[in-house]
Amino acid sequence: MDSTYSLGIDLGTTQTAAAVREGDGRIDVVRLGTRRAEIPSLVFVAPDGGLLIGEAAERRGQAEPDRLAREFKRRIGDPVPILAGGVPFSAHALTAKLLRHVLDTVLAQRGAAPAALTVTRPANWGPYKREQFDQAVRLADAGPVLFRSEPEAAALRHATARRIGPGETVAVYDLGGGTFDVAVLRREGDGFALLGEAEGIEQLGGADFDEAVFAHVVEVLGGAVEELDTDDPEVVTALARLRRDCVEAKEALSFDTETMIPVALPGIHRQVRLNRSELESMIAPALADTVDATRRALRGAGVSPGELSAVLLAGGSSRIPLVGQVLSDELGRPVAADPHPEHSVALGAALAGAPFAGAQPVPRQAAAPVTAAPTPRTNPTSPNVRFSPGAASVPGAAPLTSTRVFDPSPTGSVPSETASFPTAPTEPVPHRTASFATASMPPGPSAPGASAPGYGGVAFNGTESPRKSRRALAVTGAFVAALLAAGAGVFFVLNQDDDGDKNTATPPAGAPAKLQTVAYPTDKKILVRVDTGAMSGFQRTSKIYSFQPGADTPRTLLAGTQPGDVLPKWSHDRKRIALTHNTAGSPTSEIFVMNADGSERRKLIGGVTGGRVTWSGDDQKLAFVKKVGTVNQIFTVPVDGGAPTQITFARDGKDDPFWSTDGSTITYWVERGGVRQIFELDAAAPKEPGRQITTPEMGETNDPAPSPDGERILYTREVDQDNSDIWIVDRDGSNNRRLTTDPAREMDPSWSPDGSWFALVRGPYERPAIVLLKPDGTGETVLTKPGQREAHPCWF
Repeated sequence: MDSTYSLGIDLGTTQTAAAVREGDGRIDVVRLGTRRAEIPSLVFVAPDGGLLIGEAAERRGQAEPDRLAREFKRRIGDPVPILAGGVPFSAHALTAKLLRHVLDTVLAQRGAAPAALTVTRPANWGPYKREQFDQAVRLADAGPVLFRSEPEAAALRHATARRIGPGETVAVYDLGGGTFDVAVLRREGDGFALLGEAEGIEQLGGADFDEAVFAHVVEVLGGAVEELDTDDPEVVTALARLRRDCVEAKEALSFDTETMIPVALPGIHRQVRLNRSELESMIAPALADTVDATRRALRGAGVSPGELSAVLLAGGSSRIPLVGQVLSDELGRPVAADPHPEHSVALGAALAGAPFAGAQPVPRQAAAPVTAAPTPRTNPTSPNVRFSPGAASVPGAAPLTSTRVFDPSPTGSVPSETASFPTAPTEPVPHRTASFATASMPPGPSAPGASAPGYGGVAFNGTESPRKSRRALAVTGAFVAALLAAGAGVFFVLNQDDDGDKNTATPPAGAPAKLQTVAYPTDKKILVRVDTGAMSGFQRTSKIYSFQPGADTPRTLLAGTQPGDVLPKWSHDRKRIALTHNTAGSPTSEIFVMNADGSERRKLIGGVTGGRVTWSGDDQKLAFVKKVGTVNQIFTVPVDGGAPTQITFARDGKDDPFWSTDGSTITYWVERGGVRQIFELDAAAPKEPGRQITTPEMGETNDPAPSPDGERILYTREVDQDNSDIWIVDRDGSNNRRLTTDPAREMDPSWSPDGSWFALVRGPYERPAIVLLKPDGTGETVLTKPGQREAHPCWF
């Protein structure tokens, strides 16, 4: 039982998130839900009087919306009760139920209460609302609680990603699901001081944007919705599903320029097209109101826009590209966003659990002026250099994986800054040199990897500490919308030779970073998924290409491939290829098999998940994952056709099957006790869960990939929400060791045919790159050129 952690909780209007800071300073988001880390801020009142919270409430509420209480944070302080299932509740009573649920969830995971608990609340609440919120905390029996304003918590989180020096002034723009808040803060000592008064709009947020999208769909349907019988349970459920699809469409347009909304109502079956410009026209007036509120906050603080170091974005709705563009245009200052802004307040609250100078209101006065364009800072070269981001001044505190920056300055350059935090890795890691290259503009569908003129990479080299660090990634404000939509950005090129010697040659300006020549196998082709369009949720525009391993070898479109093909898999004899195919607008996927030359493509089975397939040792069967009810189960099916056979039945979550080369076992992950662990099934006589390979103490593990000789297993180990590393373990569970330590997400390892190398994917989901590495952690080589997006390597 571990009580050496602090807990931060952000009770949002539409979503609730929590995070912990470990005793060693590491910060992680707590997984409160089964689908996402955060949970919806919902309470469902069952007919027997019982209460369901979060995801369970959302599921039940689709069929019985009158029993569902939502957005009650907006009603804090309202004396009118909220009716759910005919039962009256005060807003603070419902808030207490939600808070208690979060605390119970964390206690169940950790086995002990936190050493410190911080709960956030809006900065613009007056004394009465704060007192009502205090009552909610007391009703939840939360114990001693430290309160922090949401903007202050968000500023603390951002301070772990970009240095905010003493005296620097920032504005925190927090656009959440149901409310908008903005505050101006100045860095003082280890904390932030609130300048003037916070401003906000209590009835504005992502939920209002969702309603606008829903209203748009209803309008397009031309009155057909109004004719439906809303007393019909089937209609109620279908409308709830349509509302959820509208929310997903809105979120998809943060990464794509167009999406389709499926409409499946009684007597109405069609799709409604929605593009980003239409969404932006719907929300532009509301965003103009937020800019006005921001200007009021600046005037109240006695601060001009030019005196701001940056505008920091928080709240899930701030990921909408138009938000950053509008603020950048209106205020003329860099705009920095957390890659997961829905978690930034909770992460900052966890940081606030340590003693530090709290934010206190100060008299109106002008902040110390700063230059219009931040002065470039050099990266620390000492492995022990660190800055003190408020409560994050603890060794090992984890800053952001990446920060996107909107910069309206003429040069468009906001310098990246590296902050090294002392940590105590469980495994030694090699000393490496990092070459940072700005990415080319994204390639078009017809020419993967083609760079747009004038945006070639300019690289510089800096020594990377063996200790883990994160880097803020800066992109020009004028091109941010295009970069986000196409998934381009800044990526890392890490080179190291077999002996650990550094490759520090700097390419000429405008030239792509050179890749080191190493003796990796080149006799077998690698199949990769190449993304040629922006993501829509986890749907993507992609095709399958093949190439001989090498930095400069051309990619060839695989004959027979179609848009939507992902996760290619060679048969062992390399005569056939199996593909998972994502169909646009469908919740399920299909499995196709074709010859290696692309001929005789045929559908083998449909209705499967979007996960990988795996060939049996004799290439006569495939194993795959399909939902049975709501639970993933593993099936096998003859490649030449026939009925599938279900081989797992337990209710535990599971995925990523991998058939051994000799065909005797299937390795996969199973979620047991809330932690994904790798097990090995007897393929001939499967008995769940099988032989255990990784344990909960090894952390969250997935993507198992047994070596060709079956003696070792590569796998992905989750570090936090945005970071994972590749580890390797002997088949008996011994000799567990880490192979990669890059701050970006790494996943999907794939062995070379002879087992001497492996390929992996590095980078965020929307900007993946292929990297080669030896099983001893040396020889790292990036194969994907700047501007390309390649993932799911199959090197077998």
